[in-house]
Amino acid sequence: MAKLTTRLLLRRHATPFAVSLTSLTVLLLANNAMQLVPQLSSRGVPAGGIAEVLLLAVPFTLALTIPMAVFLAVSWVFTRLGKEGVIAWARRERHGLRRLVTPVLGAAAVIGALTLVSNTQVLPRANARLVAVLTGAPPGPTDRTMTVGELREAARTAQTSSGANAGARAAAYQVEIQKRFALAAACIVLALAGAAIAIRFPHGGVWLMLGGSGFVFTAYYLLLVAGEALADQLVISPFVAMWMANAFLLAVGLLLVWRPGRPGPTREAETLGTGQSRAA
Repeated sequence: MAKLTTRLLLRRHATPFAVSLTSLTVLLLANNAMQLVPQLSSRGVPAGGIAEVLLLAVPFTLALTIPMAVFLAVSWVFTRLGKEGVIAWARRERHGLRRLVTPVLGAAAVIGALTLVSNTQVLPRANARLVAVLTGAPPGPTDRTMTVGELREAARTAQTSSGANAGARAAAYQVEIQKRFALAAACIVLALAGAAIAIRFPHGGVWLMLGGSGFVFTAYYLLLVAGEALADQLVISPFVAMWMANAFLLAVGLLLVWRPGRPGPTREAETLGTGQSRAA
């Protein structure tokens, strides 16, 4: 039996992640282009300006597509591992599933950290420049164009003001702060969810991956939108609003992993090389 080392396991994720990230990002950018290009062209914006607008939309798009690509890559690879019998072998080895999942969660944490840097540093500056290009004037500070430090200062100022909408303004700033951190952390949560679904249903195949993707993405989006709306209305705190989607998927992932299931039949395939392998 060939050994599935940690390096090989992570290498198997590289291509699906790159393909998923590229496809999703291009798809969303193309959708934005279909809406923006006619408007910009009618205003006489040159081709260079249109290209700059699309380029400036990349950081915002990546904030959404990176976690989605992580889920798709992990789902695809773990679905293949289930078909190859690796997951069934992992169930029979002591801490086998842990050795299989831990490197993937570690890689997802690295991707999440990079996403956090983009969300907190690159994204607000790109948004500010995007507004300037679209309006032709220097943008005023908004929740989408502020850095995290600026958002916190604006939230403190709003909380101490006596205006009628002071609480709502402070909540909006806090929501934006929590959203940037929550979307980065979603890389880890979605990696766990993707692995958990494949581990719980190791012979589900591509259709399970597609169905799981539809359920996970829809649930995450609806919870995120509903949470933001409730926070804007001061019904729940911004922290709960932006993190409840992660909490829901984390609970689902842990339930699927910890719930006992009957391992499927194995066949001559790959076994774990991240620890000591058993003889076939």
